[in-house]
Amino acid sequence: MDLENIEDMPSQGEGENWLEMVLSYNLNDVIATKKLYELTANMIELRKQLTKMYGINLLNASDSKIGSELTLKLYCQKTGKNIKDVRSMRTYRKAIKIGDIIFPYVKFNSDVFNLVLNHFKNLEIKDTKSGSEFSVNYKDFQFDYGSGGIHGSISNSIVESDKEYVIIDADVSSLYPSIAIVNGLYPRHLGREFVDIYNQEIVVPRLIAKKEGNKVLADGFKLAANSVYGKSNDVYSWLYDPQYTMATTINGQLLLTMLAEMLMEINDSKLIQINTDGLTMKIPRDKGTQYFDICEKWMKITKLELEYVKYSKMIIFDVNYWRHNLVN
Repeated sequence: MDLENIEDMPSQGEGENWLEMVLSYNLNDVIATKKLYELTANMIELRKQLTKMYGINLLNASDSKIGSELTLKLYCQKTGKNIKDVRSMRTYRKAIKIGDIIFPYVKFNSDVFNLVLNHFKNLEIKDTKSGSEFSVNYKDFQFDYGSGGIHGSISNSIVESDKEYVIIDADVSSLYPSIAIVNGLYPRHLGREFVDIYNQEIVVPRLIAKKEGNKVLADGFKLAANSVYGKSNDVYSWLYDPQYTMATTINGQLLLTMLAEMLMEINDSKLIQINTDGLTMKIPRDKGTQYFDICEKWMKITKLELEYVKYSKMIIFDVNYWRHNLVN
């Protein structure tokens, strides 16, 4: 909270002014508590309203627990299954053969990215937290792959839009929920119906609530939508199925790599950064039509939606940190 003062409780009898120190500590504690409340008032209100709407005590729940509990309630309402029974369900995997879960439409033209594809196809994972990290270089840009997502960035650079070039960022809208829905992914123990419930009871209502300006429902359903991926790799969760996790993250990396390969074919273009759910390019202004045509082609292949932002400047310190200015 960037407080000016942080104090420890004084020990009894500590110093001649012990009572004054205790009173100072108490005042500081009240000031900090009030500031914390002011900063979290919206989050508290969200929990109060969701608790009232769905009859689930979410007042002291983390974001991920809100998402998990809301999804569980909606799933059991639609299927008629007992919440206690579903809460005890899991899908355990001794090993995951990645080649079996890569989407059939993932394809590349370059030798470098076909090596990436073959690497994943021949990979067998027993530990979803590690073991799949590696890097490749394509057109002087390093792509870093891992179990959690793809990353890469130029470093120590200032990149600017000007009369000849423009910086365009493309992000996939709700990447992980969208990948699951359009490709029919679900934790095995929950059955195929989970995909339809996930879409019709969580993702679609969230979009409607967002459009209507209903922030409580929009935020609540967003937490629910995002929790499915995160909890699918948590052995203590009813959503646990690590193959669902890997199918989501590895295909996500490969799909973004497809987009990068396609866009990097634009003459005089430059890939600035790529991350879990999007990438940023600097392209000649007269190649704008080609850029968006390629993006449209990729969206038709993947059935995912891209959202665009133009930047006037990107100031990049290293691969983990950058600032940008939006084009007016």
